[in-house]
Amino acid sequence: MTLFEIKSRFTGKILFSLETESLKLAVEAAVKSRADLRGADLRGADLRNAYLRDAYLRGADLRDADLRNAYLRGADLRDAYLRGAKIKFSFFPSIKSLSQIELGSLSPKLSTELMRRDAYSHPYPERFDAWAKDGPCPYQKEERFWIFDLRKKDWKPGKPEMTDVELIRAICAEKNWGIEA
Repeated sequence: MTLFEIKSRFTGKILFSLETESLKLAVEAAVKSRADLRGADLRGADLRNAYLRDAYLRGADLRDADLRNAYLRGADLRDAYLRGAKIKFSFFPSIKSLSQIELGSLSPKLSTELMRRDAYSHPYPERFDAWAKDGPCPYQKEERFWIFDLRKKDWKPGKPEMTDVELIRAICAEKNWGIEA
């Protein structure tokens, strides 16, 4: 048995600790006990097949973590840092769940699609055109729906072109996140 400590990536404070056989078991125990793992530093963690239903992982650093076949239904992954993470969803993910994840850099096609979706639901969509011409950010007191690296060069006015299902499949394919059929 080893003592596993799950620490905050922001403060270094211990969020949960347990003497057990693996970090995966410690994380599962933390989730089961409803521990607040907001901002947890789980970089490179092997959480393959972990039961993380309803886990509170908002802002967690899951960079390069192995989340293949982890049960993520209801998990709060808002602002989670997942670059390089290996994911295979057990359930077809929803737009809501994907919109809560920090997607990082995307291809120009996906970047354009997500910006169009943001503009389409924005109260002042014309701000996107002004922003692309070196104007101020279109988000003043509005919340972004999608979290990804914005690139002005990818902005093209127009309506979103993909269906939700097409978008989900495109994001998962680009991020190399599998979806169990």
